[in-house]
Amino acid sequence: MKTINYGIIGCGLIADWHAQSVKILEKTKPVKLYAVTDTVAERAKTFADKYGIKVFASVEEMLSSPEIDVVSICTPSGFHSSLACDAARHGKNIVVEKPMAITKEQLDEVEKTCDRYNVKLSSISQLRYENGIVKTREAIRSGKLGKMVCGDVYMKMYRSKEYYANGGWRGTIKLDGGGALMNQGIHGVDLLQYIMGPVKSVYAKCKTLVHSIEVEDTAIALIEYESGALGTIEATTSVYPGYAKRFEFHGEKGTIKLEETSFLEWNIEGEEKPEDIEIVGSTTHNSANRPDGIALDGHILQIGDMIDALTENRAPFIDQHEGRKPVDIILAIYESSASGKPVDLAEFVKR
Repeated sequence: MKTINYGIIGCGLIADWHAQSVKILEKTKPVKLYAVTDTVAERAKTFADKYGIKVFASVEEMLSSPEIDVVSICTPSGFHSSLACDAARHGKNIVVEKPMAITKEQLDEVEKTCDRYNVKLSSISQLRYENGIVKTREAIRSGKLGKMVCGDVYMKMYRSKEYYANGGWRGTIKLDGGGALMNQGIHGVDLLQYIMGPVKSVYAKCKTLVHSIEVEDTAIALIEYESGALGTIEATTSVYPGYAKRFEFHGEKGTIKLEETSFLEWNIEGEEKPEDIEIVGSTTHNSANRPDGIALDGHILQIGDMIDALTENRAPFIDQHEGRKPVDIILAIYESSASGKPVDLAEFVKR
């Protein structure tokens, strides 16, 4: 079987998660971490020396190379869509960090371009693979909790002034696309809709209360699901010292609560807690107050799924159509906050 040569575009913080994942996957799958490129040549060289890989002088050089089969896009968010489309036009398959894009027009273009050039795209949402998320979704979708009443996520995080100042692009409309929701909170939004099902409407208020940034550092949204259930999304980067994400799912016959992806409560009417459900007090892996506080496991599973998708000629588990779902919800929340009115999600997406 042909070895799949893997390239990385951008050497920011998250690029190491992608590189390490591919290096681990080399042991079991037909993939090789092959090359890197970055707009800062010295940064690319340092990264390449660390992993023993080739450096391409530019994105164009990497994408034009017949040696490269798939690329990870690990740049500031505002570049994700244009780089994904460029990669697709060069026939390269794509793993793109969250968010896949930051505007509706960009989302449409990524979907259209990937379809036109028949390439595969996987939009990073690595927490979907975690056992706690899998078990919770199975319980709710199988009806164990009965009719769902509420599905909530609380993401009260903290980012320092230095975090925004040092990044340059962070907290800007052009390159971050949003704040506590679009950057830090997107995983929570994705998992909420993944577990609860499609969102019907949102009614929200977003503010910038603490940080000197162009986007929100505090947001609260009321969610109505197509099932009829209601929910709340709270997201901040303004609350010191920052707290791990908390999910709460309530149905007429039970409740499941998670901190990040670890169980805090599993209480279902007429059912003993399954032996494989472990209740914990807290989780060690969270990004409540540090952006690097995430485990590697999810990236390994998601990038591994992309390699399997290529060898089996199937769509990745989290493709471009799945990747746009949380972004559409967040953009609808922003519109609701700006207009002061509820936003119907289906109508918003159709515009």
